[in-house]
Amino acid sequence: MPQLPWYPEVVNRLQQGSTILDIGCCFGQDLRFLAADRVPTANMYASDIVSEFWDLSFDLFRDKASFDACFIEADILDLESPLKELKGKMNILMANQVFHLFNRERQLKMAKNLVYLGTRDAWVIGWQVGSGHGRPLPVETQTGGHSGSAGSDTKLFHNDHTWQELWKQVGEETDTTWAVETSMQPLEDWGYEVEDTAWMGPGAMGFEYICRRTS
Repeated sequence: MPQLPWYPEVVNRLQQGSTILDIGCCFGQDLRFLAADRVPTANMYASDIVSEFWDLSFDLFRDKASFDACFIEADILDLESPLKELKGKMNILMANQVFHLFNRERQLKMAKNLVYLGTRDAWVIGWQVGSGHGRPLPVETQTGGHSGSAGSDTKLFHNDHTWQELWKQVGEETDTTWAVETSMQPLEDWGYEVEDTAWMGPGAMGFEYICRRTS
């Protein structure tokens, strides 16, 4: 998290009382980074498709008495889930290492769901695996997990051009507009080893983004 170019802006906004939802939160480690920078945890929400990692996070960080974030077990692709209670309430929506799990169709659905959950001045932020080529990667997905995630599928690794195109379509289909910024970094700068990235194919990069709703 702290490596994101706009991290100081995010921290400043949250310190002023804005809300944040961490999608695919796992152990909630990114929210703990924010808490360490004096962001109020009472304004934090977290969601994942299973709760086990969240439950274990209090043993890992030893902060059950002080960490007040609200966890919601839900699938971001399913707005009939308890996430619907957050409609229009989230100022910042954080999705780290999530979009790249899906093909473009599901990425579009996820992005539109984030718009549904966000305020009129929402920011969508995060980091994920990208590609200098902006290309799909064929993968074999396993039964279970996110909605529709069984069988043969593709992941879409973005570059700036493909990400901008995605959010242009999001805007058109939700009657919103977005100012989108991206940054790409060598995966080695994120601590990845060569053997960690071989399956990603040529051109794999670290991809960072912020999408600010402007209308």
